Amino acid sequence: MQTAQIPPTVDEPEFGYGQLLGILVRRFVWLSGGILGGLGAAVFLTLKAEPVYRSSMQLLIEPNYRQTVDITGEEDNLSSRSQADYATQLNLMRSTTFIEQAVERLQESYPELCSETEELAECVSGLQSALTLSQVIEDDTETRIFEATFKAADPALAQSFLEALGAVYLSYNEDQQDRRLEEGLTLVNQQISEVGDSLADSRQALKQFRQTENLIDPEQQSLTVADSLMELNQDRIEVSNQYLEAQAQYSALQNQLNADPQAALISSRLSQSSRYQELLNTLQETELALQERLALYAEADPGVQDLRSQRQRQLLLLQEEVKRVLGEVPGQISLDESALLTEGQMSEIDLGLVAELVNAQVRLQGLEAQQAGLDEAVQQLQANFSKFPTLIEEYDSIQPEIEIQQQSLEQLLQIRQELSNELAQGGFSWDIVEAPQPGNKIAPQPKQNLLLGLVAGAFVGGALAFGREAIDNVVRTSDELKKQAPLPLLGVIPEIPAVKSGTLLTILDAEHAPADSFSLSQWEPFRDAVDLIYKTIQLTSSQPLSSLMVTSALVEEGKTTLSIGLAMSAARSHQRVLLIDANLRHPSLHQRLSLPNEEGLSTQLQPNQANQLRISPISLPFSDTSIDVLLAGAVPEDPLRLLSSLQMRQLIEKAETKYDLVIVDAPVISGLADGLQLASMCQASLLVSRLDRITQADLTQAMTVLSQVNTIGIVANRHRANLRPNKPYERNGSAKISAGEPEIVWKT
Repeated sequence: MQTAQIPPTVDEPEFGYGQLLGILVRRFVWLSGGILGGLGAAVFLTLKAEPVYRSSMQLLIEPNYRQTVDITGEEDNLSSRSQADYATQLNLMRSTTFIEQAVERLQESYPELCSETEELAECVSGLQSALTLSQVIEDDTETRIFEATFKAADPALAQSFLEALGAVYLSYNEDQQDRRLEEGLTLVNQQISEVGDSLADSRQALKQFRQTENLIDPEQQSLTVADSLMELNQDRIEVSNQYLEAQAQYSALQNQLNADPQAALISSRLSQSSRYQELLNTLQETELALQERLALYAEADPGVQDLRSQRQRQLLLLQEEVKRVLGEVPGQISLDESALLTEGQMSEIDLGLVAELVNAQVRLQGLEAQQAGLDEAVQQLQANFSKFPTLIEEYDSIQPEIEIQQQSLEQLLQIRQELSNELAQGGFSWDIVEAPQPGNKIAPQPKQNLLLGLVAGAFVGGALAFGREAIDNVVRTSDELKKQAPLPLLGVIPEIPAVKSGTLLTILDAEHAPADSFSLSQWEPFRDAVDLIYKTIQLTSSQPLSSLMVTSALVEEGKTTLSIGLAMSAARSHQRVLLIDANLRHPSLHQRLSLPNEEGLSTQLQPNQANQLRISPISLPFSDTSIDVLLAGAVPEDPLRLLSSLQMRQLIEKAETKYDLVIVDAPVISGLADGLQLASMCQASLLVSRLDRITQADLTQAMTVLSQVNTIGIVANRHRANLRPNKPYERNGSAKISAGEPEIVWKT
C-alpha cells in the first residue's frame, strides 16, 4: 500500500474578529492593566485640574453695501467675495490691538489681569489663546453672526472681558466706516479719470480712421462688396453662357445661307425692294426678247440693236437702283451684269434666315460689350475687396477697446454714485446681538474624562496585549502548528472540559450522575476526532503498523489521553490492541484507568524475571470490545537501562506477533533519551502537541530528535472549536450504576 498524504482534518478559520477576541482574552491582564491605568490617570487629572468658566457673546457683522459695489471693476463671484470679506473681519477681530484695548478697560476692575512682572505681550498672547472667534453656521449655511467665547478661571472675569472687547469692537467700527468708504471713493475717481482719457484717445483714433478710409464700418461694407462681387461673377457666367449660345446660333445661320452676313444683308435688301424687282423683271423680259430676236435676225438687225440699247439703259437704271437701296457703299457688291441679274433673288425663307442672322450678329456684339463691362467691374471690386482685411483689423483694434472703456466708465460712474449714497452709512456694521453672560463651568468634566481615560486605557491595554502576543512564540492554532512542524498534521483533538470528580472513563448517567461530571469515553467530539486520527494513520502508512509510539515534547500535552483513545478506536475496529505505559519515570496510565500499579513493565524487564508477557486485559465499559494494558509498574532507579535492554526489544517484538497493534505511551521526547530509545524499537512514532502550551523552540527541538526515527505525523491537542451537545451512550451491562459514584467492572 502506498503512502497517501492526508489533508488536515479540521479547517482553521482565517485570522479575524474571533482570533482578535481570543488574543484579548489571553492577554486580559495587560488589557485590564491599560484600562485601569487610563482610568487612574483620568481621575488624577480631573482632581488636579483647575475649574474653567466660559462666557460667550454674538455680534452681527453685516456690510452696508450688501456686496453690490465692486470698486475694482472686476466681475468676481459675490459669494466668494462675501466669504473673503468675512474672513478678513475675523482676522481683524483677532488682532492683538483689540485685546490690548480691552485689557486697558479692565485694568481698574482687574488689576491682577496682567501683573507688573508679566510683559504685556505675554499677557495679551495668553488672553488671545483663551479667546475664540467663529462664524455661526445654521443648517450648513454661514450666517453673518460671529460668536466670541472667552475662558477664564473666574466666571465674572469671562463676562467682563467680553463686555470690554465688545465695546472696543463698536468703537473701532464707528471710527473706521467713513475712512474706508472715502478711500474707496478716491480710488474710483482715479479710475474714472484714467478710463476717460483712454476713451477719448480711442475715439479720436476711430475718427481719423473713418475720415482717412472714407468708411463707417469696414466689416459691414466688406460684406456688401463681397455680395456684389458674387452677383457680378454669377452675371459673368450667365452672359458667357448666352454668348456661347448666340455664337452657335450665328454659325448655324451662316452655314445655312452659305454667305457672309454683309452679303446676305445686301441681297436681302435688294430682294425686298419692289422697284429693283420691277427693273430686274423688265431687264429679264428685254433679254428674253433679245434672245428671241437674235434667234431670227443677225446682230446688225435694227430690232436687235434697239433691244440691246434698251437692255443697256435698263442695266444703268438697275445699277442706280442698287446704289439707292444700298446707300453710299458701292464697293460692297459687284455691279456687273451677272451680279445684277443674280442678286436680290431670295425667297421668303432666305429672307427670314437673313433676319435671324442679323439679329444673332447684333446679339453677339451686345453680349461682348456686356461681358467686357462685367470683367471691368469685377476687377474694380476685387481690388477694393483686397484692402478690407487690413482695414477690418485696424478697425477691430480700435472699436472693441472703445466699447470696453465705455462700459468700464459707465460702471465706475455707477459705483461712484452708489458709494456716494453709502458714504453716510459706512462700510460694515458691527452690532452686539447677544450680550455676554456670567461664565459657565466647562472643565473639569469627570464623566468625559473618565470616558476618555477608559478609551485611552483600552487602546493602550490593547496595544500592550497585542505587543505581548507578538513576542509570544507559543503555538496556539493548528495552522501555526502545521507551518512550524515539517510533519503532516494527522488531526486535532478538541479541548476537553474540566472534570471535578471521577475518572476519565467515568460513565455519564443522565439520571444519577452530577450535572458537571464528564465521561471522555462517551464524549462524541473526542471519540470522532480519535477515530479520524486512527484512520488517517492507517491511510498514511505504506504498510499496516504493528507498533506505534506516542510521545510529546513537553509533559501534560495529552499523549496518554491520545494513547487511550487510539487503543479504543483500534479496538472498535476489531483490532487486538495492547497499550503499554512505557513512561517509567512518571507513569500515569494506571491513574487514568484506576488500576493498581504494583506490577508492570518495570517488573517484567528485571533480569531475574521469566521472559513471559503478563498482560492485564480490560473491557471497555461502553462496548463489547476490550483492550489489553501493560502498566508501567514501580518506578525503577535507572529507567533508561531497562528501556534499552534486550528484554524490552524482545517484549515489543513478542507483542507485535500476538497483537494487531501495540501502542506505547512513551515519556516526553525533549531532554530525555527514553523516547528516542523506544522509537527505535517501534515501527512508527507519533508526536502530540498541546496548543497554547508548546512553543516554537520546543517544537523545533522535538522535530530535531524525531527526525532520526520514523515519525509519521503530529496531532494537535486542545483545539478550540464549537462543541456539539453530549450524546451519552446507553449504559452497558458490564457497568453497575448506583445513586452514588459510578462503579466500573473490569473484565480480567
